[in-house]
Formats: sequence, structure tokens, C-alpha cells
Amino acid sequence: MAETKSDPDKLSRLDADLEIMDAHAGEMAEVEESIQESMKKRDREYKDSHLHSVPKGKKHRR
Repeated sequence: MAETKSDPDKLSRLDADLEIMDAHAGEMAEVEESIQESMKKRDREYKDSHLHSVPKGKKHRR
């Protein structure tokens, strides 16, 4: 495994990014929730259109 060296510039950039994320935690949570809701909706629509499209007469025929 390659050894990673800590670069002060990379660490300061990471600290700055974390501060931004902490400052906007509420907005990030709202965006994440809306993304998850849209993914659930899209998944539900896909399943409804692809998995429930078998006519009832053929559904349980073997």
C-alpha cells in the first residue's frame, strides 16, 4: 500500500471544505432529502410501468 504524505495545502483545503459543509448543513440536508425523494419517485414509477404491466389474465398462468 502506498504511503500518503500530508500536504499542508491539501489539509487546509479540506478544513475549508468542511467548514463550508458545516455552515450549510441545513441546506445540504434539504437537498439530499429532495434527491432521495425524487429517486424514490422515479423508482416507484419505473416499477409501476415495468413490473405491473402484465395483464391480470396472464399474471398467474403457468
